[in-house]
Amino acid sequence: MYQNLTSIKRFSLNPHGRDFIVGDIHGCFDELNSTLDKHRFNPKTDRLFAVGDLIDRGPGSHKVLSWLQQPWFHSCLGNHEEMILTTAADSDAGQGWYLNYGGEWWLEQTADARSEISAAFVELPLAIELETRHGKIGIVHADIPKGMSWPGFLRMLELGDSDTRKTALWGRSRIKRLISSPVKQIDRVVCGHTLTANRKITTKANVWFIETGAYLQDEASHLTVINTEQLFK
Repeated sequence: MYQNLTSIKRFSLNPHGRDFIVGDIHGCFDELNSTLDKHRFNPKTDRLFAVGDLIDRGPGSHKVLSWLQQPWFHSCLGNHEEMILTTAADSDAGQGWYLNYGGEWWLEQTADARSEISAAFVELPLAIELETRHGKIGIVHADIPKGMSWPGFLRMLELGDSDTRKTALWGRSRIKRLISSPVKQIDRVVCGHTLTANRKITTKANVWFIETGAYLQDEASHLTVINTEQLFK
């Protein structure tokens, strides 16, 4: 099992520009570029944070490394990135995953490219904590365990607790209405992972779910990019 270099990354207030959060990109980097243009994103002053699942299913997954190398782009680890790190492409499990979950692009990469991309994925944190003018935002791919405060969640991730890690990458309880309580000691939390109903942003207490299915490319599905100011209106 690989080890994350860090479980949490913290970012201080951006005094010069705006901060945005994007849902699961799944290789739709061209759409992301277009959406950022609509927001008049300025890479000199603005920052973009992602909830993970940067790859698979969409058409541009091979571009992921060039995005991760941008100083203004920051992402959590998603379950799709974790599968790259934990499942050998030439194993039966790997072949099943990559062919069934949109990972064919990975099988086409050279050994050197795989090594370089994997090294970038190892550095992705399980959670991001972001200071804003209106309050503190937590970003995690999937969910946070029931009854766990944000500081408690971070502490368990740092301790390497497997159940907490699994919820962070794979959990769906909150969006499936099995949890209605807020995550305490954090102002807002933003997650992806689970496709939202009608492909619209879904909120559960102080938790926002923004995976709206860009890779599906149907009439309702799209890539969600939100200005952090929106979370406090």
